[in-house]
Amino acid sequence: MHITPEKIKEAAEALECTELKSFMFQEPTAGPLTKPGRSSRSTGRSRRSTRRSRRSSRRSRRSSRRSRRSSRRSRRSTRRSRRSTRRSRRSTRRSRRSTRRSRRSTRRSRRSTRRSRRARRSRRS
Repeated sequence: MHITPEKIKEAAEALECTELKSFMFQEPTAGPLTKPGRSSRSTGRSRRSTRRSRRSSRRSRRSSRRSRRSSRRSRRSTRRSRRSTRRSRRSTRRSRRSTRRSRRSTRRSRRSTRRSRRARRSRRS
């Protein structure tokens, strides 16, 4: 059931209650039943603070990305340097082996030539 102003007037007339009549014909003084709005200053401040926090979060994200990139680069460079050192070690090992082999072969050839010379000498005598 909805209470209309006409019904209130009728009830006031029936009761002849002066308080109710004075209440009825008063100007409404109470404001809206919502929370009082913030002042423009406070809203401006809050907006500024939110902007600052967003900026700082962006900056921190960027810096973290940069640090990740740099760490990745450094890892890559260390991997490359390790690879290169491994390769150089391998190549030095190979070269050493080859030099050893060549020395052995030269020794063998010298021995064989000496033996053949001795054999010739012994045949002559």
